[in-house]
Amino acid sequence: MSFLRSVLRRSRILQRWRFGPYSIAYQVVSKLTRVRPDRVVFLSDSRADYTGNFRFLREEIARQSPDAEIIGLFKRSMRARRPIRDILRLPWYTATAQTIVLDDFYPLIYPFRIRPETRLLQVWHAAGAFKRVGYSREGLPGGPTPGSIIHRNYTDATVSSEAIRPNYAEAFGIPESRVKALGVPRTDIFFDEQAVAQANREVRARYGIGDDTRIALYAPTFRGNGQLTATFDYDAIDWKALAGELGDGWAVMVKMHPFVSPLAVARPGTEGVIDVTADREITRLLMAADVLITDYSSTIFEYALLRRPIVFFCPDLEQYTADRDFYYPFADYVTGPLVTDGADLADAIRHAHHGADQEAFLQRFMGACDGHSTERITRELILNPRSTGRPEAAAPGGSAPAPTRVENAMGLRLIVAHAARIGLNVAYAPLRLLPRRRKVVMISREHESVPDDFVDLKAAITRADPSVEVVTLVRMVPPGALAKVGYAFHMLTQLYHVATSRVLVIDTYAMVASLLRHGPELTVIQIWHALGAFKKFGLSILDHDEGRDRRLAKAMRMHQGYDLVLASGESARAPFAEALGTPIDNVIAAPLPRVDRLLDPQRREQTRERIFDIHPHLRGARVAVFAPTFRLDGTVTVDATALARALDQADIHLVVKVHPLMPIDFGPEVDTAPGFTTQELLQVADLFITDYSSALYEAAVLSIPCYFLAPDLDAYIASRDFYLDYRRDLPGPILRDLDALIAAIEAGEGTHERSVAFAQHWVGTPPMDGSTTPCADAIAQLAVAAVRPRPRSGTGRD
Repeated sequence: MSFLRSVLRRSRILQRWRFGPYSIAYQVVSKLTRVRPDRVVFLSDSRADYTGNFRFLREEIARQSPDAEIIGLFKRSMRARRPIRDILRLPWYTATAQTIVLDDFYPLIYPFRIRPETRLLQVWHAAGAFKRVGYSREGLPGGPTPGSIIHRNYTDATVSSEAIRPNYAEAFGIPESRVKALGVPRTDIFFDEQAVAQANREVRARYGIGDDTRIALYAPTFRGNGQLTATFDYDAIDWKALAGELGDGWAVMVKMHPFVSPLAVARPGTEGVIDVTADREITRLLMAADVLITDYSSTIFEYALLRRPIVFFCPDLEQYTADRDFYYPFADYVTGPLVTDGADLADAIRHAHHGADQEAFLQRFMGACDGHSTERITRELILNPRSTGRPEAAAPGGSAPAPTRVENAMGLRLIVAHAARIGLNVAYAPLRLLPRRRKVVMISREHESVPDDFVDLKAAITRADPSVEVVTLVRMVPPGALAKVGYAFHMLTQLYHVATSRVLVIDTYAMVASLLRHGPELTVIQIWHALGAFKKFGLSILDHDEGRDRRLAKAMRMHQGYDLVLASGESARAPFAEALGTPIDNVIAAPLPRVDRLLDPQRREQTRERIFDIHPHLRGARVAVFAPTFRLDGTVTVDATALARALDQADIHLVVKVHPLMPIDFGPEVDTAPGFTTQELLQVADLFITDYSSALYEAAVLSIPCYFLAPDLDAYIASRDFYLDYRRDLPGPILRDLDALIAAIEAGEGTHERSVAFAQHWVGTPPMDGSTTPCADAIAQLAVAAVRPRPRSGTGRD
């Protein structure tokens, strides 16, 4: 058997074919289905349920995103048989997951070519960097061979401190940029004094240990190359003698590693100690222990957070170092007595104490663990869609443009457009016979997940009339022919809900709104995803470089059939009427619900604190947010590194937030404050800098002084054009280079007053009148009124 395992480990082909049915099924499902936003899959071959890091993450996911779908596929141990049903369900769930979370070695996943939209996250079960693992063991017994494919497909991995990122990058064979020092979820509870005290009481009560009795917890690691070859020397300690020497004032607990047998099984009848190996997680035991005895176990990192003494019992130090080795000299880890003879163990336990050297140890190995690790990992990675080179969520105040000009095969494209128009109406005709209900359906292909505007509008509709059913259908059109087949089935769902609703709300062009023949019973409301009217869009830029081809737009009935169009303010009504091809009387001044979020003081403060908790360097700093516009070639015309340096000289900290279509790595000198949107970062901004981004309107609503750095202004105006006069109407100075920008900032040319005046002109914020959601409430009233059946004429439909 060991020979076969050796051959398997040396053959890349055999490793891939070992789990061939799973890999093939994964690839097939990936081609035919889309990734489901907020689907999170936990995988483990060494735990039977949500324990350890998984438990903390599952609870935090449910808190941050109550609608998230959380799935766990577990196996108690690698020796346990995998259920046959996993051949179908494991590829299905992993291929459709937004995020897959591992916490240990998981061989089945390594042959998978993880799809670009999915995040494969390794939240390694051990903190710190102690024993070498993965590719750090190349050349050592049990280390990976040249043909190994383990670990390398992780898109992200989290670690407990900045200093050890290179160690884990080496261990997993991935770039260091994929390793994030965000902490370890299960360490958060060590910062909760009440939870620590409660765990101590519960452990003592469960094992009948009095409050006056000190607990010595022995928790060693295993020997061997892994779960299937793990061993341990149970006779290195005379257990009865140890208990006797410590006396009645001590209780000795023994927690063996899950890979080896409990002491009570391996040495039945052992006296004087309490075998607690049945406790799957060691966390609560650590909280009860007065002294930890271990050898090469990473529990030293978590236990150090309690500031309690550790004894190192290492009778095989030389052999273990030769077989396994460590990332740093073993002496770097020893913050307490080092014992090699079991006869000396009792004395070391009695005299062990917490020392100052443990503080330096904590900073080096646990610097990212501060009680907020779970919140950071969940927000920045698990619930944060992975950048795929196409938009996963619209930037606040901006669209998700893509090259739209048709240069070739126009005849074929027009045929497809007309066929789609006919096919949709044929499929829709029988559905129109269904009765319409008191229902509002909201549809978007602008986002991968439900946008905040839809979330807030749904809540407002429910408050206004709980009897109204609200359905949200959010899915982007995927690339690839096979993936579009899956989207076609999604459109059948759209047809059904449109046919049975009285109100359809959309935030961009939607085929079901413009291509279908609706009766007067349906009201179509376009709430367009961007505030204000900055760069020209929609029908205003047909046949322009970044616009649609006029012939294709006509075939697709682009922006036809709207009953109501919502614009951010009175000044935006005329531009919106032009862009969306509707009479100006159909355009109503009603800002998007996101304005409520911007102006609600409680939400603002909560957002600020979340940002400061995760990016503490921003607290107290003078912050400038730079949000360059999206460009089809993916470039930014301003050197972000040079901008950061120039602002730093003026004691201003720069944060750069690019459009989701532009996943640019600016290098270590440029702060991008990951985990937060442009709109959220504006809550901590003192200055806003852009070239042509419509995030300008959110900044103006917040009365943030604005500066416009536009080195290519003439060329950009010629290619895109604006609804306003760029040179005269903006709420701040227009600069062509960095020197001019710094001079303008030092002179205070951008002011709160100019931003306020600009916002008042373009964004008609309704009075609060005791409500913190006036924008959402105003739109909800329009939708609820339209739910009431009433025949109409003159809707502009043909």
